[in-house]
Amino acid sequence: MGYDLLSDKLILGYNFHKVIRTNAQERLLNFIVFSVILTNKCSIEVNLLITRELATVIVRETMLRTNFNINVMDVSGHIIASGDPSRLGDYHAAAAYVIRQGQELLIDESNQSRWKGSQPGLNLPIIVHGQVVGAIGISGRIEEISPVAQLVKMTTELMIKQSQLKLQQEWRQLHMDWVLKELVEGTGIHEGKIDQRLQAIGCIITAPYQAIVIEHEPSLLFNTEERFFDVMSRRLAGRSILLSAYRPHRTLLLCYGNATSSLSSMLDQVRLMVTSCTADYCIGVGSLVQSLYAVRSSFEEAEAVLRYPSNKKRVLTYRQVAGPIIINELPSPIKEKLIYASKEYWNKKIEETLEAFFSSDLNMAEAAKLLGIHRNTMQYRLEQIHKQSGYNPQKFQEAHILQWIVWLQQALRAEGGGSAN
Repeated sequence: MGYDLLSDKLILGYNFHKVIRTNAQERLLNFIVFSVILTNKCSIEVNLLITRELATVIVRETMLRTNFNINVMDVSGHIIASGDPSRLGDYHAAAAYVIRQGQELLIDESNQSRWKGSQPGLNLPIIVHGQVVGAIGISGRIEEISPVAQLVKMTTELMIKQSQLKLQQEWRQLHMDWVLKELVEGTGIHEGKIDQRLQAIGCIITAPYQAIVIEHEPSLLFNTEERFFDVMSRRLAGRSILLSAYRPHRTLLLCYGNATSSLSSMLDQVRLMVTSCTADYCIGVGSLVQSLYAVRSSFEEAEAVLRYPSNKKRVLTYRQVAGPIIINELPSPIKEKLIYASKEYWNKKIEETLEAFFSSDLNMAEAAKLLGIHRNTMQYRLEQIHKQSGYNPQKFQEAHILQWIVWLQQALRAEGGGSAN
């Protein structure tokens, strides 16, 4: 693939029919040669040449439904697909004439000798967006092929347009993948190049920005990553969101502009979309940031959220779990010191008591209700924790140390390193 974003023309070699989305940045589409011209309005015009692969599909599908021999010729008049393999590569003089004139041509016994490489039948120009891109020939007697000729021509042109549309979608996604990769992995952001990439697909992104990462597993309904990503792309089309399947089983969404103002509503919609595709998923949401340079931080937060052990919530924001994530990033000697100091007295009851107490904002009555115990029992438990640990959970300056220990114990169990007794 060769291109120069500083010029106004990009020429790429792609194989449209061999798209495999194993990685968002590694989709290779070889053999279809097309030109993408960026106009002042940043629209995309594609001059598409019919490939042998596409022509073969057209011949196969058309012959299944008509029972006539079909030939497809490229713009030079050479046969690139045929129901008669022996004719592949032959020059078709009648097709070349049809392509030059842009009009259909009937070949029968009276004029067959004039057209080298031709057989009796009807040759029609293939016209896409007002441009002749090839010709299609239907072999047979005119009274037999005439009823289906225009339908065959229309079907062929439709298949090419669909291929062209798919190619443009892939082209758009490649730009989107590059932009997101640059924002979340690049060591230095070149805003000019990012703007050029986005302008190439008619996209302008504005602050604020927020990264969302979806971790998902295949399901019976959507058993491939490509299928999952295609569904998400279609359902999110038209929104202020860039998305990329940047890693196996992970999809990155970058919300920007007004999409961030209704994040809660948008997250609910995304969750419903993902739920319709798979039951096994988790969504991590990074912080809202104001510059492209900070997008990487938001992305890293979203990824960190996915590493946080949670069996209760499918959607978690960084703000909800920032505490345990930050504590877990403390140097190992400090974490080991806190865990070792609590080893002698720590058990499941202490952890449950502290969790309820902290989630109730140090409100003893609310915590007792949450645990289903009497207030006096709750008071006794807190006193015992103070006695055994040396930290009073009812005093904020000491309670936060106990909160750290709770988070570290939970992280330790999630890593398989132990559990509360």
